Amino acid sequence: MSIPQLIAWGMFVFRKVMPVLAVIPSLLHYAVYNNLNSLPLVSYIIQNMKTYLPLLLMLCAVAAHGQDTTTHKKQAMHNSYVRHSVIPSVSLGFVDEYRNNYSLPSGFSKGNTSGFVPVYVKLEYGLSNHVGLAATVAYDAFNYNFRQQFEGNNGTFNRNKTNAFRMFSSGLTAFYHLGDVIHVKRLDPFVGLGFTINNIRYSAYPQGDSTMVRTDHNAAIYLKAGTRYYISDKFSLYGDLGYDKHTIFSLGFSCRFLPAKKKD
Repeated sequence: MSIPQLIAWGMFVFRKVMPVLAVIPSLLHYAVYNNLNSLPLVSYIIQNMKTYLPLLLMLCAVAAHGQDTTTHKKQAMHNSYVRHSVIPSVSLGFVDEYRNNYSLPSGFSKGNTSGFVPVYVKLEYGLSNHVGLAATVAYDAFNYNFRQQFEGNNGTFNRNKTNAFRMFSSGLTAFYHLGDVIHVKRLDPFVGLGFTINNIRYSAYPQGDSTMVRTDHNAAIYLKAGTRYYISDKFSLYGDLGYDKHTIFSLGFSCRFLPAKKKD
């Protein structure tokens, strides 16, 4: 690929993909430090993510179709991973570590939790036919309810409280694709190693015999293995399994933007 072609391809990705993906991190990052109840638009999007996730994928489909129409002819299925390809992915996480393993000091007792599953957005660029580099963002939002015990003149009584947990993460991950090792048609197996920076906000964190607003910042290793299964040359089902201090595994979709083909 020549330098002018590379520049043209970069401009294409910027115009088609980045406007779709860029709006998500900005909204989620702002939501970490604000009460979502005061942000009707963000709250509405989070609560209706099952609707907006397919819409996001539809926008990717339109962009990918636009790339296809520039070639004016159908192409055979490409290899599972292609150098200079750009692959945005959206997935939902399951088995939430923070939701399942939160603890409370003495004098507090656990209640139920409510909220949506974590959402992942990833944008990967193929450095070679085996190695890719990806920027990743994730957002987790849920409420956990608890009871605080008090001693009064008439004995012990409880007060119900809610702690709104919000977590925004961003990081960088290198992926190695194993298509030459695991030979299965349409399958793109991979392993990934990287890091994430986590920004966490609690609205009512139990502390001593009271609660407080608390923010935490920490870093975590991103170590996962997964695969894509291409249902077409552009679209694939996506899944991964591993550790990132968020969830154990995630499932979603990817769309692939291939590099411009050299002219004869």
